Order: sequence, then C-alpha cells, then structure tokens
Amino acid sequence: MGQACLYDIGRRRGTSGGGGFESIYQEWFEEVCCWIRALGGPDADRDDIAQEVFLVVRRRLEAFDGANLAGWLYRITQRQVRDFRRRTWIRHIFTRGRMDEPDTLPHTSQNPAAALERKENQCVLYALLGKIREARRSAFILFEIEGFSGEEIAQIQGVPLNTVWTRLHHARKDFFALAAKQHRSLARRPSEASTIGRAEP
Repeated sequence: MGQACLYDIGRRRGTSGGGGFESIYQEWFEEVCCWIRALGGPDADRDDIAQEVFLVVRRRLEAFDGANLAGWLYRITQRQVRDFRRRTWIRHIFTRGRMDEPDTLPHTSQNPAAALERKENQCVLYALLGKIREARRSAFILFEIEGFSGEEIAQIQGVPLNTVWTRLHHARKDFFALAAKQHRSLARRPSEASTIGRAEP
C-alpha cells in the first residue's frame, strides 16, 4: 500500500471534521481511493468516483455529528461505488463494452507484450475478486492488497473485529477456490484445442 494510505486511523478516531471540508478532502482523498478499489470500483474511474464521494461530503458535512469520521466517509464511498456500478450496468445494456486493443495500452518502458500480460493478469485478478461476496471482497482487498490492519477495517466498516477475521477467512477460501477453478479451466484449453485440431478433416 502507498504512503498516502498509511494513515494512523487511531489518531484520527476523534476527528470531527472541524478543520472544514478542504482539510477533510486533503487528508482523506487518497484513502477514499483505496476504499473505492476495495469495493470494486474500476481503476479507470477511481478519481471520478472519489469526486462524487466528496461532493456528497460537502453537502452533508454540516449534518455530520463528528463521530467516527472514517466510518462516515467509508459508508458514503460504499454507496457511491454501488451507484456507479449500477449506472455502468444500465449503460452496458445499451452499449456493448469492448476489451482494450493492444494499440490502446499506455506506452511504457516495458515491451508491449509485457504490458499486455500485466493488464490481462490484473483483469483476471479482479474478475475473480468480483465473484466474491461484497463484504468479504472489500475486507480481503483492504487487508491483503491495501495493507490495512484488521482493527482499521473494523473501524471504517463499523463491524466487530471478529467479523473482519471471519470475512477474511471466507474470502481467502473463496479466492483460492476460484483461482483453482480458473487454473483448471486454462489447463483444459490446450488439450481441447488439440483434440479439435485432430478431429478436423
């Protein structure tokens, strides 16, 4: 996890947002982006979703009671990611999405084949994670990928610590089961292709 996400949440537990919207935005923007990723928000749209989150924060800040700022921000983020995914699903009904072509990949110092392989691996990873129940998936990504502690996850999600460990336990089982299934599927493809080739006249 990047330094921007390594905040001392315990220190901020008493933060009420008294510094105003700008200070909340500056202090929490990167962390909200981490949560968006954990909740399944697409990387390409992460900044847009974060801006939507802080538009809501600006509107509702005066009504905020000052208790558990992290949890309040997390709940807003959760709703905005859910709304974004719902809007995306509706748009997809009318416009077919397409996979990125190799020519559209960003140019880097790596060769194009390596960039494409990395992008494909990331797509596979998030496709697997997308099949895990949301509560389990968010705990898994926050802990395993973003590097949050169990205590931090419990605070921002507003659940007991034991619930976090239970979700992580089940998420790991789900993930490895899905990964094993994916591996078996990929392993069958070459043999199926060779069988088809032999059957052709």
